[in-house]
Amino acid sequence: MKKLLLTFAASLLLGSLAFGQSEKYTSLVGKGRQQHIIEHLCDSLLEGRATGTRGGQLARDYIRSEFDSLGLQPFYYNRTQPFWHSGLQMNNVLGVVPALAPSDKYIVVSAHYDHIGTIKGKFYPGADDNASAVAALLSVAEMFSAMRRDSIGPGVNIVFAAFDGKQMSLAGSRHFTANLPFAPSQIICEINLDIFGSSLVPVHSRKDYLIVLGRQTLPENLRSALSRANLAKGAGLDIDFTFYGSDDFTRTMFKIGDQYSFSQKGIPSLMMTSGFHSHTLKTSDTPEIIDWDVLYKRTLFLFYTVLELSGSR
Repeated sequence: MKKLLLTFAASLLLGSLAFGQSEKYTSLVGKGRQQHIIEHLCDSLLEGRATGTRGGQLARDYIRSEFDSLGLQPFYYNRTQPFWHSGLQMNNVLGVVPALAPSDKYIVVSAHYDHIGTIKGKFYPGADDNASAVAALLSVAEMFSAMRRDSIGPGVNIVFAAFDGKQMSLAGSRHFTANLPFAPSQIICEINLDIFGSSLVPVHSRKDYLIVLGRQTLPENLRSALSRANLAKGAGLDIDFTFYGSDDFTRTMFKIGDQYSFSQKGIPSLMMTSGFHSHTLKTSDTPEIIDWDVLYKRTLFLFYTVLELSGSR
């Protein structure tokens, strides 16, 4: 018990220090950096990143090299997690920022990197779906990696997961959750990003909005973390916890994202999205439709949310 209390106290202290210096880390990643990531993933050389294609492999290698350059540790000795589904070899890409003090708790931040590829000669870039989310994931990974190098956090282990096979029945996240090397109860929360960079379908009147689904899966003592994160400098989004006010659409949307694979294991899970729009799964889903200011603001909110959930307050 004494050891547990000491670990908890250390986590709170680290969290307090992290919040006090958070601007140092949020300033590391600018809109230009995120634009570069999205444009790279949407390049025609990657052929739309369809699972099992050369373009999908190039996307995997790019994300893996980014994790390496950021100094993320492999997940249980593995940087990639290969598996087979529907006759295709797929690969999740995994990186970890370990807790500064020993911890058996985890937060998982995920985004799928696959898209639908090139079909009948038509190229589907997938900028918003889901290169925008990968850009946010890499940005937050960079922030926490820098924090870890400065020895002020994080308080728990943070797993960054770029899933393959989302377009094929959530194959990547289902494989990950079916092969966890620890108990599901050790995951404090899973946060999945899916369609994260546009501002085309506001939930109210503001373009700096975000839809966050799954709040009810969090323990009551963690639900306020979302509100506190949104009060941090640079955040302040118009957040809706439903999918445009519809209970039916809210339930449906939650079931078609990678967070659902975690929720089915009893793991508290959130989906963060900017919603479907007229460019979703179209050839017009290009970097030009990304709202760079809003994407960066959402990225800051994600960073602060992870800080809050990791016991920062």
